Amino acid sequence: MSKVLRMTFKLEGTKTATYNLAGPKDGLTKAAVEGVMQDMITKKAILVKGVAPTAIKEAVIKSTEETPLA
Repeated sequence: MSKVLRMTFKLEGTKTATYNLAGPKDGLTKAAVEGVMQDMITKKAILVKGVAPTAIKEAVIKSTEETPLA
């Protein structure tokens, strides 16, 4: 099973930007992730087509299971 941390930021209007990080560590908390996301927003660490995110929309860990075909 593989896991991905999906961080979604709000942009201007109704637009969003999503960043995925593979292999998040076990025990990761919402508070820790949102703290980092807020730092990214405050420091304008990321830009999407020249636009900086304005707020956090959500942070989730997505798990997927792959089953080989026989």
